[in-house]
Amino acid sequence: MGWFDVKVKLANLAAPTRTEELSLLVDTGATLSWIPRNVLERLGVTPFSRLPFTLADGRRLERDITAVLLTIDGRKAPVQVAFGEPGEAAVLGATALEGLGFVVDPVGKKLVPRDLLALASHEGRK
Repeated sequence: MGWFDVKVKLANLAAPTRTEELSLLVDTGATLSWIPRNVLERLGVTPFSRLPFTLADGRRLERDITAVLLTIDGRKAPVQVAFGEPGEAAVLGATALEGLGFVVDPVGKKLVPRDLLALASHEGRK
């Protein structure tokens, strides 16, 4: 996949007027989005958990986790994000893309909106 950046707006869920705008590298191989710690601290969000991650090169590490309100092209949703440390890339991960209803167009190097999927009915299931 070709790499490309997208502009996003982040907001504190508890204080939505506290916002930050930045560009994130689209990374469909990353489960969560990685946001620089200093950006999250400026938003006033705090970690609520610490989770393990495996990097592409096989190394394991742990990162603090929080949630923010993420907006891309008018689509807005609360998403779980990791606190990125200095020297780590700021990325937009798969769960944010799924939750906001975007698919990646690697040739056009852009995000394409799509409808979210849902189970229509439980009728007939046994």
